[in-house]
Amino acid sequence: MKLEKRIELCDSMTPLESEIASYILNNKDAVTKLKIQELADILFISKSAIHRFVKKIGFNGFNDLKVSIAKENADLLENNSYINVNYPFQAKDNPRQIAFKLLELYEKAIKDTFEYVDLDQIKAVSQLIDSADVIDVYTHAHNSNIAENFQDKMLTIGRSVNCPSSFYNQRLTVLASDQKHVAIILSYSGKATFILPIVKKLYEKGVKVIQIGKAGSNYYSQYVTYHLSISDSENNRDRMSQFSSHIAMQYIMDVLYSCIYNEKRKRIQNIFMIQLIIWMIDQRIKKIQKVSDFFESFLFCVEKTIYDSWAY
Repeated sequence: MKLEKRIELCDSMTPLESEIASYILNNKDAVTKLKIQELADILFISKSAIHRFVKKIGFNGFNDLKVSIAKENADLLENNSYINVNYPFQAKDNPRQIAFKLLELYEKAIKDTFEYVDLDQIKAVSQLIDSADVIDVYTHAHNSNIAENFQDKMLTIGRSVNCPSSFYNQRLTVLASDQKHVAIILSYSGKATFILPIVKKLYEKGVKVIQIGKAGSNYYSQYVTYHLSISDSENNRDRMSQFSSHIAMQYIMDVLYSCIYNEKRKRIQNIFMIQLIIWMIDQRIKKIQKVSDFFESFLFCVEKTIYDSWAY
């Protein structure tokens, strides 16, 4: 995750921490060459204050911060092409240029979203969805296509997903929900009018809620169990279309589906192995039974021979 994003997502910064953040963001190149004591002297603060700041924004230490900044700078030099995600192509562009610019835009949207991926969180969310008796996806407008695509994929592994489209159907679905349900909310901005009444009611009914939207869009965190962030580079008020947000949302939903699919595949493999072991044990028992039957027959013959010889 880029440094700017880490700082943006950091809650409740103190004035001192804001000052440290401002200096680092405005002097990235210089910071990579400084020792922690030198930075502390420049800002007239203690080394421990810098340590606390870098820990707060998710780094292991000051050197880890410098390595991250250096990597960001290297990435900028390597990829100096600029993509306007809101207006990715111009009227003069030919079909090949349009296709190439959209390719770059999609790559950027997915890479940006990948930066936000927390592996532990993805695992927890996919397990939550997988373990739920009922899966409900709430969204509106163009995100409905993403919800229905997820619904189709889940059907291929035997899981049914509800995608109520109208506000009326969404409200009925909420009223029918209980703790065996899991709810997924899709909204890039996180400010869609349908969200608040739904998440409040779901919270009251004890339903776990997963919200997916741009970084920093978790406005109703008190009602949401997990928030998965996607690329936030698109301006939802000034854009040609939802190119970036759509592909980013689709990507994270595909990641969740793939994790669920993999868990199901592991369970199937485990069931197959158990069935194989049971079959092997059964075959071994049958062999033992055959040997037992042979010895029983053999002993009968021996006993009969002895009896006949005595009788004679």
